Amino acid sequence: MRRAIGRSTASASPPGETERTCREMGARAVFEKKIQDEEAWKIYKRAYKKYYARLMKDTMTQEEFKTWADDAAAERDKALRQLQGDTISEILTAEIFSELRERLNRK
Repeated sequence: MRRAIGRSTASASPPGETERTCREMGARAVFEKKIQDEEAWKIYKRAYKKYYARLMKDTMTQEEFKTWADDAAAERDKALRQLQGDTISEILTAEIFSELRERLNRK
């Protein structure tokens, strides 16, 4: 069992969990919540899985995937910045998501 020095992970860990620390489990939970709550992250994750599958099936090279992933992360971040305003209309929000889907899935 991996533990931080002087700290017990047993009380916060699910029964039988011996491989991950509380910090690792917490980070994963925060990431999953972000994906559930933010549409831009959902779109990005879906596209990432699609392109990662292409990499695993050897229909895309590692270099092509890395280039796509870097560009996709930049597009996701750009969309998130556009969505930060308090007065964004639903129509503009829908347009931003639509453009993000299109840009991430163009290959």
